[in-house]
Amino acid sequence: MSLIEVAAVVGAFAWAPPIFSAIRNWLTKPEIRVITQATPEIGYTVLGPIINLQIALTVQHKDIVVTGMQLQVRHESGTKTLFSWQGIVQRMGTMTNPQIGVMPYEKELNVLAMKVSLKDVEERFIRFQNPEFLDRKTEIEAVSLKKLAHLRQSNTFEGEGFLRSQEMADLYSYTRQAFPWKPGTYHLSIILESPDKFTVLDDQYSFILTPLQIQQLEGNLNLVEPYYANEILPPEDGKETKKVQMNWVYPQMKRVQV
Repeated sequence: MSLIEVAAVVGAFAWAPPIFSAIRNWLTKPEIRVITQATPEIGYTVLGPIINLQIALTVQHKDIVVTGMQLQVRHESGTKTLFSWQGIVQRMGTMTNPQIGVMPYEKELNVLAMKVSLKDVEERFIRFQNPEFLDRKTEIEAVSLKKLAHLRQSNTFEGEGFLRSQEMADLYSYTRQAFPWKPGTYHLSIILESPDKFTVLDDQYSFILTPLQIQQLEGNLNLVEPYYANEILPPEDGKETKKVQMNWVYPQMKRVQV
């Protein structure tokens, strides 16, 4: 074997470890499967558009930490709305109450990360909201809260008058005008985030909102002012504040093959 041939063989062996490492990483890259409930909870409140969804995640090859989850929701007209997770409820088990019976024991979690293990199926009830709505609402709400604080500090606060102020009118108006839902078919993509590379399966779904369901959700727009009145006005002596009940709809959701 000539010197050139020897050098070629040595060079080939030098490339072997990176190639084997790449193959190993490809074969062991986590593969996450998304399993969802058939009927998401869809609403519109003073927190804007909301999708509450029971989601289970399974993984193959190795454990992975999910650091973010979003829903990209596209209406058949092309309009897109992004939702990000804002809260997670984990079911820890059940407990028995003599008067009520068996009740689920749940724990509210801060949304930072979720570990998906080979050994377990991670199931969570996740609240998704629109960050664009929340950011703008926070700006408008800050103005009204600043005025509220000033009125209280100066002992000039009068509840009914404050609720009719321009600052509160701006908050009511923004909440009503930001209503995004409309009749038709929606395509929903579940977007997972992680520091590690991974593949995802069963992350595409669709659902239909009917005109009747839209009418139900639009009914919540009439509850915006009563909601803030409950939050701001003190309860009458000896009476409990009547809770504002928002409407929710539960469309059938189907997985989409891609």
